[in-house]
Parts: sequence; C-alpha cells; structure tokens
Amino acid sequence: MPQLISYSSSECEEIYYQNRRKVQNRILNHTITDSSQVYKVFVATNCERTAEGEIKFINDTLKLRHHGVWEFSEEIEKINDSITIVTEIRIEELVECDCAYELVYEISGLKTQPQIVTLNGETITNTKHKYKVRRKAPKFDIVDNDTINLIDIYGLKQKTHVVLRPDGKLLSKIYYVDEKPMSGLAKVRYNTNGFDRIEMHLENGNYTKRIYYKNGKLFKTCDTEGAFEDDTNCFFVK
Repeated sequence: MPQLISYSSSECEEIYYQNRRKVQNRILNHTITDSSQVYKVFVATNCERTAEGEIKFINDTLKLRHHGVWEFSEEIEKINDSITIVTEIRIEELVECDCAYELVYEISGLKTQPQIVTLNGETITNTKHKYKVRRKAPKFDIVDNDTINLIDIYGLKQKTHVVLRPDGKLLSKIYYVDEKPMSGLAKVRYNTNGFDRIEMHLENGNYTKRIYYKNGKLFKTCDTEGAFEDDTNCFFVK
C-alpha cells in the first residue's frame, strides 16, 4: 500500500492578487528511484494551507492533498435523556493572503504508475505553463515600429500598454509584468481646477501626483495612495 515517506513545502512566493485564479497548478517533476517516487508540484493557495500533506491511491489515481494545521472540536447534540450525538468538527484556519509554493511528496509502495494525479481534487499534469492558457497566440498592436498593448497566451498584460482618449490625448501608459502594473503614467485628468492636467505616476509600487499649469510647466508633485483627491509630502516647483 502506498505511503507518504516525507512531505515538504517551499517558502511563500508572492502572487499578484489578480493572478491567483490564473495560476496553473501542475507537476514540476516526477522522479522514480528503487525505493520511492517523488512528485514535486506547483500550487497557488492560501498562505496557511501547506503545512501538512497527505496521499491516497485509488483506482489508478494518485490523490495528493495539502492543508493547514487542523484543530478539532466536538459538537454535542442531546436528542433525549438516553441519546446524545457527538460530532467531531475539523477546523482549518486560513488567512487573507495567497502564495505560490513548491510541494514535494516522497511516496513508497507505488507498484503501478498512476494514470491520473490530482491535487486537492484538481487534476494536474506536467506542463511548462505557469498560468492557464487562454488563447492560441498573443495579441498586440504595432505603433511607430513599437509593440504595445501585448496580451500573452495566458491573457496577461505584458510590457507597455497605452490608452488614449477619443481625441488622441494620452490617458495612461503603464509597463506591466504578468498583469501587474510596474511603472509609468497610471492616469491623467485634463482641465482640472484651473490646471492643464494632473498626472498620476507609478514607480516601485509608489504613486506620485504631478500638477501642471496651462502653459505646461510643472506646479507641484505630491505623494499619494493612487487617488487624485489625496496627497502628502508635496513639493512646489519654483
């Protein structure tokens, strides 16, 4: 009968929150030795859900599981003076964050090769794709010999994306990596409060607001959380 000899989990690899459901849980490597088989798998899951591992082998299906530390409590229901029902409740505490992990299952006693491998009920295979494939080919635009607005086969924004108003004025110009905005002009408001424009710029996860006079000269810059209405640490340009 197959037995789990050892189980381990890597440290958390941060995932951009919008990509949590796009990650392709998959087999990274399958190694066979004289005494055991080792499955290394990749999974995106809750930050508290890889503490322990389990396996089952049923009808040519290898069922891998991972979960957090379980706590147990009892629920007691008294039916009458002679009948009391005691139900054991399993509790798994989760937190509000997700991570990517590499999990390693070392298994002994696998006399036949599984036809199907599942991870927490989801069928997984050995694939090179980190994300779920959404389209056959990337989508992009060519402007002045530059490639912009690239959407890859996973449906994720990559590199520079440009958005224009109907009149041709720039609304945003952001550089993306796997859908995550990294840097650039996040948004613009024109003809606001007597100024020519207010720009919101992103760099290293931080936003700055830049306000320009009608003549195009910079009036001031401020730190902001990403909204036009809030600002701190303003610097006025002389």
